[in-house]
Amino acid sequence: MNRNITSLIFFLTLSAYYGHASAWNILTDQLDITCQQSKTVLNCTYRYLDSEIAPDLIAKSNEVYLPVNKTSQLPKDTGTTAILFLVDTSDPNRQNVIEKNKSHIKELLTAIKPTYKVGLASFDKSVQFLSPIGTSSFLLSKSIDALNAKGKTTELYRNLIKAIDLLRPLDGDRKLIILMSDGQAEDKAYFHTDVIKAARKHGVVINSIGYPRSVSLSVSLQTIRRLSEETGGNYFETDMSYELPSDSLKPLINNLDNSGAFSVELDSLSQNNPVPKVITLSFKGAKGIEDINVPVQIKKVTRSTQTQPSIPVAEVKTPSKVTPDNNPPIQIVAKQADNQAINLWLWYGLPAAFIIIIIFILITLFLLWNRRPETKVVSDSNYKPYAYLIADDGTDTRYPITRTIWRIGRSKDNELSLNDTSLSRRHAEIHRNSDGTFDIIDMNSMNGVYINNEKIGKAELHEGDVVEIGDIFLHFTQLASDYSLDESTVMQKTRVPITH
Repeated sequence: MNRNITSLIFFLTLSAYYGHASAWNILTDQLDITCQQSKTVLNCTYRYLDSEIAPDLIAKSNEVYLPVNKTSQLPKDTGTTAILFLVDTSDPNRQNVIEKNKSHIKELLTAIKPTYKVGLASFDKSVQFLSPIGTSSFLLSKSIDALNAKGKTTELYRNLIKAIDLLRPLDGDRKLIILMSDGQAEDKAYFHTDVIKAARKHGVVINSIGYPRSVSLSVSLQTIRRLSEETGGNYFETDMSYELPSDSLKPLINNLDNSGAFSVELDSLSQNNPVPKVITLSFKGAKGIEDINVPVQIKKVTRSTQTQPSIPVAEVKTPSKVTPDNNPPIQIVAKQADNQAINLWLWYGLPAAFIIIIIFILITLFLLWNRRPETKVVSDSNYKPYAYLIADDGTDTRYPITRTIWRIGRSKDNELSLNDTSLSRRHAEIHRNSDGTFDIIDMNSMNGVYINNEKIGKAELHEGDVVEIGDIFLHFTQLASDYSLDESTVMQKTRVPITH
């Protein structure tokens, strides 16, 4: 309901300034509706999100019912539906997920109708359009087989906007992106709202399938769930084996078919006093009645009884006494000053000033709403480290181990984040045990973990051990830089002698 009110206020503001109605759309839990006013006719299209039944519809304003041309449901087998499969290939450790993506795409293609035009794209740091919309089934199958995990950063939002731009100029009655992703998004300059704005503007629906990375990281799937919900699409999530129920695939293809069109006659509203600014559309569907308020722009019709313009009377002076010959009183008529300048200010200046104020308020609210709270960073230097890793790169940089579970990798959410392509996003973990010993665990990294030149899956760390992760060499020690004085650790230019 809040989205309905916001859209209504914004539309009325624009209508007051420009003097005519423009396209208007709203998405509810049941309906995706778009209306366009043409003089005294309101033309609308609708799509039911989870029902194939054409709804009953009435239109009214102040309890006065308006003529509605019979609602017609668009035939499912006519018109063009443009579909783009968009696959996340950003993690080389998840080729098994890519194989499931291929299987699901091929299964979905068995439900493709002749009026569907299909394309394929993959993305990591950038988007690669592998098969244009309308590619033959033979070439599309070849592109699907060529999908492989690559291993770069995941720019989810930016690449979705590029996919929407690809669909925008197509002459499709329906436009759909089927997104296959784990929900990870590493964008810094593009955001969720940017995608929703572009999709709603160009009539693109996003259906998505979520493939969880793990139980703990499955919360990332909320990202793509919201993208689907806020564009009127469907969302499905696989289990940890990346399997989908057989009845989940059909709604990913045909949820754009439940659409129709209608028109409402607005002539009778011009006689009302005051002229209404909004009409109510009542849809009766499978889930009951839903009322939607749609703004309209109506000109009031006034009837004039004068055929000739009259001179306005500014002042009438009547003699106090009637003359003896019964002549009528003399009326002195003076022409009013020209009010054209005043009228121009009232009709154009005030609305313009009002619009400027409204835009300023909306911008201020938007900036306040999107302002992110400052994050308070607690420095690990406030805590005494359990142990240290010392870089063997000539800098002797000391990395204090300050937590009982200490993660190492390329991703920025690790305790030790190293920007080196030889490392996996989550490469290894160091665990401090209750007895004070330390274990290092390989988190299924691509290049593995080595202790003293021996590859390990899990091993206990000892004083002076050489740890090799990717191309990085580190020495393990529990001794502070000046342990004899028991002082705070010096973080740079300090090196513990290593016994080989």
